Amino acid sequence: MGAAVLVVDDELGLRALLKRWLAVEPYVAVEAQSAEEALDVLAQSPEIKLVIADLQMPGKGGAWLVDQMRQRFPTTAVVLATADDQVPGTLSLQPNVVGYLVKPLNRVEVIRLVTEGVRKTAAEVERARIRRATDSIEP
Repeated sequence: MGAAVLVVDDELGLRALLKRWLAVEPYVAVEAQSAEEALDVLAQSPEIKLVIADLQMPGKGGAWLVDQMRQRFPTTAVVLATADDQVPGTLSLQPNVVGYLVKPLNRVEVIRLVTEGVRKTAAEVERARIRRATDSIEP
């Protein structure tokens, strides 16, 4: 079984499409239809390595989710999806954001960014583990 990816979008059709694309690759897709629901899923599913989040959703959007994740799940990578081809630099330069996708989505680009993000999460988790180990042996 592959790495778990959380797909966050208010559009059922887009979530279903991403789930199909990810299932062909070595990934398991989990769904959330809002940013608020995504935080609950992340809290209950530590195996999630990456989040694909729509920027424009009813309620709290992808930007809010990125901010919350930076505070609560700093090692989990994010790929943003948007219908607008301009993502504010303050958002796209966040440490956990690995890139963004412009709708309509391209399967090859989705898989490329997911793969990059999963690798980044693995590297961040390892760095955090090493920091904790080093901190515990210092006087």
